[in-house]
Amino acid sequence: MNNNRRNFLKGASLLSASSLLAFSNLKAFSIGKGDKGIKRLVRVAHLTDIHLLDTPAPKEAFAKVLKEVNALQDKPDIIINTGDSLMDMNNQPKDKVSKLWSAWDEVIQHNQLPMKSCIGNHDVWYISKEDAGYAASSQDPLYGKTWVKNKLELPHEYYAFNLKGWKFIALDSIHYIADKGGYTFGEEQLEWLKKQLAETPKETPVLIFSHVPIISVTPLLYAAQRKPAKELGFPGGDQHVDVIEVKKMLKESANVKVALSGHVHYVDSVNYLGVNYYCGGAVSGNWWGGVLDDFPPAYSILDLYEDGSSRYETIYY
Repeated sequence: MNNNRRNFLKGASLLSASSLLAFSNLKAFSIGKGDKGIKRLVRVAHLTDIHLLDTPAPKEAFAKVLKEVNALQDKPDIIINTGDSLMDMNNQPKDKVSKLWSAWDEVIQHNQLPMKSCIGNHDVWYISKEDAGYAASSQDPLYGKTWVKNKLELPHEYYAFNLKGWKFIALDSIHYIADKGGYTFGEEQLEWLKKQLAETPKETPVLIFSHVPIISVTPLLYAAQRKPAKELGFPGGDQHVDVIEVKKMLKESANVKVALSGHVHYVDSVNYLGVNYYCGGAVSGNWWGGVLDDFPPAYSILDLYEDGSSRYETIYY
């Protein structure tokens, strides 16, 4: 057994008891809501940053997560996958990406629950223009975001659906604009989002999910562990640089109650202007190298209630 696999399994076994606390907290919250006559409408399993590799330990670990989630007595209604499903599709030859998707197809057979996904930065297949294979690859019909859209059955890069009284909106974070300092949703997508929110009945709570966090403490803390404070700027590689525009839109809507994300491999919960922003860590932890800083490999369970409230608990498996 190699060191990465040994460290990963050691960290997971030490912390598997966290599931007991997580489900105890979810139950206690549900009882409190029930005492007030407020019903839970939807249970979500939030998986993010799986970064699947075609090697034994990652496949075994991802299968373990899927089996655990599917075996719950109080089953989730849906799995939300907030991106980076494969280790990396960036600057990779087609045959290597094909092997990664074959690994995904092998493991995903353990899941029987509906799954909805958004696109992560590592889910985009591209080749550097300097690469000898660029000319051929860039003309491939699977190039760019098409491959991940096909494999994860995404109707579009961004889309919306309704489930048991909640509206869900999947957003596409992967528009990195260097001149703006990082990730944005782009004008076209924000106009679409504005229209979606305007068309949503006032009594319908909304959950949005994206790969890159909109509001989170995790990008700054991740950077602060790697650079002196005086060298830190806005962490646009790990948080949306159009945050002010999006924040204003969500504030004006008042429907949006939850925003899920991943990307940073850290776990946090931020309540800002009535929206609960949950960043879900990573199924892969430290990219299958064990614990990343303070955070072991994880997935989360999210309960959504008819009054727009929610409870989010993370399981370090």
